[in-house]
Amino acid sequence: MPETPRWLAKAGRDDEAVDVLRLVYGGKGDEHEKMVRRVARRVEKEIEEEQEAVARRRNPDIPKNSLRGKIASVNDGFAELIALGVNRRALIIACMLQGFQQLCGFNSLMYFSATIFSLLDFTNPTLPSLSIALTNFAFTLVAFHAIDRIGRRRILLLSIPVMVVGLALCSLAFGFLDLPTHEAVGTPVSSASSVSTALLRFRLVARNAAATSWPLLILLSLILYVASYALGLGNVPWQQSELFALPVRALGSAAATATNWGANCLVGLTFLPLMHALSPAGTFALYAGVCVVGW
Repeated sequence: MPETPRWLAKAGRDDEAVDVLRLVYGGKGDEHEKMVRRVARRVEKEIEEEQEAVARRRNPDIPKNSLRGKIASVNDGFAELIALGVNRRALIIACMLQGFQQLCGFNSLMYFSATIFSLLDFTNPTLPSLSIALTNFAFTLVAFHAIDRIGRRRILLLSIPVMVVGLALCSLAFGFLDLPTHEAVGTPVSSASSVSTALLRFRLVARNAAATSWPLLILLSLILYVASYALGLGNVPWQQSELFALPVRALGSAAATATNWGANCLVGLTFLPLMHALSPAGTFALYAGVCVVGW
C-alpha cells in the first residue's frame, strides 16, 4: 500500500505523490490529469501554510522537554488546529457530526427504552428493549462492510432520511395513544426521579389501547430508526481521524469526542423532562427535527 500523497509531498517526493493521486482518482485523459494536478497543488499549498504557521509560533529559547516546552507544544497544537483553515474546517465538521450523533436522541433510547416500553404497557419491557439493542449491533456490523463501498457522505445522506421517517412514525403513533397528563394522575413533576415516576404512571388508561396496533408500530418504527442510525450516523462520525492532518489529529479527535460526550450528557439529562413537557409525541418529533437539520 503506497504512502499518502500528503506525506509524500511533505517529504519532497512530489512525483510519487502525483502518481498516487492518479491511482486514487483513476481514469485517463487531459481532464483527469488536470484534476490530479489541481489536487496536488492544493495539498502542497496546505503543507506550505502549515509550515509557515509552525515557523511563526516556534520559540527556540524554550527547551522542548521542559514543562514550559510541553505547555507551549500543546498551545501550538491548538493554535494550529484553529488558525489554519483546513484544520479548522475539519474540526467544525468532526464536532458537528459528533454533536448530531447524540442530539438525534439515540442514546436516550438506549438509556430509557425500558421506560418507554413500560409506558406502552408491554408485558415484559426487557424484550423489546433487547430487540432495539440487537438491531443496533447487527446493523453496525453491516455498516462495517458497507461504509467503504458506499462512502461516508453518501451513507449519511441515505440513512438520515430513514431515521426521520422512523422518528416521525413513532411521534405519530404516540399522538394516537390515550396518555393521560400528569395532572390527570395527580403527579407533580419537580425532579428527574419524579419525572420518571410520572412517566411510569402514564400507562395506557384502558386495556383497549393494548388491543390497538400503535404500540407495535412504535416498536417497529424505533427498530427502523436504530437500524438506519447504526448504518450511518452511529459509525461515520467515528471516522473523524481521517479528517485531520497528522500534527493535529490527536487534538482534533479529542475535541470532537468531547463534543460527543457533552451532547450525550445533555440528551441524557433532558429526555425525561422533555417527555413530560412536550409529551412523547413532541419529544420524538423534536429528535426528528434535529435529524432534518443535521441532514
